[in-house]
Amino acid sequence: MNYQCFENLLKMHKITAYRVSKDTGISPSTLADWKYGRTVPKADKLQKIAEYFDVGINYFFDSGSPITAKRGTQIPIIGEIRAGSPIITEETLLGYEIADVDDSNDFFFLTIRGDSMKNIGMIDGSLVLFKKQQYAENGDIVACLVGGDSATVKRFSKDKKGVRLIPENEDYSPILLAPEDFESGDARILGIATEIKIKL
Repeated sequence: MNYQCFENLLKMHKITAYRVSKDTGISPSTLADWKYGRTVPKADKLQKIAEYFDVGINYFFDSGSPITAKRGTQIPIIGEIRAGSPIITEETLLGYEIADVDDSNDFFFLTIRGDSMKNIGMIDGSLVLFKKQQYAENGDIVACLVGGDSATVKRFSKDKKGVRLIPENEDYSPILLAPEDFESGDARILGIATEIKIKL
């Protein structure tokens, strides 16, 4: 969300953020978190604000709006990956972030949980941009489906014996996958990491 666009709407309608909070049920502390970049809006709350001001939700991401802080493409942030591909639902959608890419359909952001990749800067809470693809080269950082219904982010390594998903933290052990895991669909590459964003 481009918070400056929200502030522009406040000025246009001559109302305060507190009034919007009261009318929409979105707490003042939540608005403050958005303003200072501590969190990003979830889709349902952003939709409430868009309806309140009678604008489309894309207004908050449109580079042509009156006040713009960022340029790029609106990419969904998802909290988990299910069913073999990035499936975006109300339960998994955490909000949106802007990325300098051409087609939003080819990318997704994943929120990192845990510290297994901390040595390359993927700390808990950071956002990682992934390009959707189902293949990887040795050394790529991948989002990979494991066990059929959960995903992990690790460094990809493949040899004749199978695939190793290698953590970037010496406290963790690699995940070993056999070729049969990929043939059965229990394991699948979902995307390749291209960028890390850290909220300060």
